Amino acid sequence: MDKKNKISGLQVKALVITTVIGISILSLPSTIATILDNSGWVAIILGGLVTVPFIIMIDKTIELYPGKTSPQISREVLGPVISNLFLIIFLCYLILFLAYMHRSAAEVIKAYLLETTPTEVIIITMLLAISYMARGQIQDLARMALIIYPIIIGFVVFLILVNLPSMDYTNIYPLFNINFKAIPKGIWTIFFSFAGYELLYFFLPYVEDKEGALKYSLKAMLIVTLVYLIVFFVTLSQFGIHQLKREIWPGIAVTRVVDLPGLFLENLDGIVIAIWIMVIFGTIGPILYASGIILAELFKTKTHKLFILPLLPIVYIISLLPDNLFETYEKLGSILNYFALVSIVIMPTIVFIVAYMKKRREKA
Repeated sequence: MDKKNKISGLQVKALVITTVIGISILSLPSTIATILDNSGWVAIILGGLVTVPFIIMIDKTIELYPGKTSPQISREVLGPVISNLFLIIFLCYLILFLAYMHRSAAEVIKAYLLETTPTEVIIITMLLAISYMARGQIQDLARMALIIYPIIIGFVVFLILVNLPSMDYTNIYPLFNINFKAIPKGIWTIFFSFAGYELLYFFLPYVEDKEGALKYSLKAMLIVTLVYLIVFFVTLSQFGIHQLKREIWPGIAVTRVVDLPGLFLENLDGIVIAIWIMVIFGTIGPILYASGIILAELFKTKTHKLFILPLLPIVYIISLLPDNLFETYEKLGSILNYFALVSIVIMPTIVFIVAYMKKRREKA
């Protein structure tokens, strides 16, 4: 591991926030409202809480093996065969994640900004642009995250301010009419909107402040949860539960109902899309970087840069397999969720338990 390639705790927080908040922020309110109606906020809070033990396990695993990267830890803990199997599964998950993100982002951009531009052209352009960032080091990604992080916070504040005069707060009620039977399904659905925290495996080994790394990681997930809650309540108060369920991307549609005094700004949805595209780049960059790191470990090369460009056609082909947006969400999204369950829940748990048991035996 390059000792000069270090990042701060604040950069870790920014990396987690920008990696987690991606495509789902646009559709999350309608998705969760369909399951839990007005009480969708419960699933958002519980979904955020569910990530906490897994973040702690990732942090403790890295702490047990200081100075080593996550693939090195995996090899030492599980052995070469099982370690390689886990890395391949994790790589498949990341590639599917990239394909899903690119196709979904392309559909949004095509719907709101570039109606006549072919989807293929949008995806290729995004892939080429993001590959430049992914070929850098973790420091480069961290600096980009620090730029995007305040943009996300600014966007949330902007969303509140422009919608504040026209909100109908009665649409939020009843707050506590909770369908407890639907909560497990709501948590299952919302949990994957918090996917991205697993990349802490690739961030934490480079943190200068090892003791404060967990604190910054948990703060990041708290901010993500708050952002999701704000977007949910703003869209719910603006549309009402029935219209919210019908919206595909309420996070964008909510700007179309805003009537600013004096009309000094037009096409607010275009502004939101422009901001969101920057956020998407903050999500895709670390995922592509992590994919390159895994391949570098599997093929025993000194740098991950060799694998970034070869990954692009694979992501491109998979992203175009669904015929439309519905198939992207239903088919590709469903497959991705199962890979995510293994990659961000089951595997971190196994690695932590085995690592903890090995360390205890060494001390005994």
